[in-house]
Amino acid sequence: MYQLLFDKFFTIKGRGGRKEYIIKFCLIIIIFCFVSYTDKYIGTTGIYSFIITLTYFFIVLVLFIQYFPLAIRRLHDLNASGWYVLLTFAPFGQFLILWLMFKKGTTGPNKYGDPPEY
Repeated sequence: MYQLLFDKFFTIKGRGGRKEYIIKFCLIIIIFCFVSYTDKYIGTTGIYSFIITLTYFFIVLVLFIQYFPLAIRRLHDLNASGWYVLLTFAPFGQFLILWLMFKKGTTGPNKYGDPPEY
């Protein structure tokens, strides 16, 4: 479980399978929802709310930055360039990336390395 969740947290080299992508992507969405939900109930004054808001900002920033290496490794599993992750910034590009993420990866080694083992 440690290898699946925390191994290669910010690494763009290698390949990432569907299982890794789906679990980490769902975990990111759950944490974003939790932060968004609890942020509404924090008071706007006091040092306590400032510390919690700063902590939430740090968590969201780390998860946002962590998504891109995850998507790049998943694209490498499809034998595609990691530059395709920039399509997420184009209108409707998220749908193409989402379709590619659930597509079965190439079997056997490709130019980005051996298939992931979990």
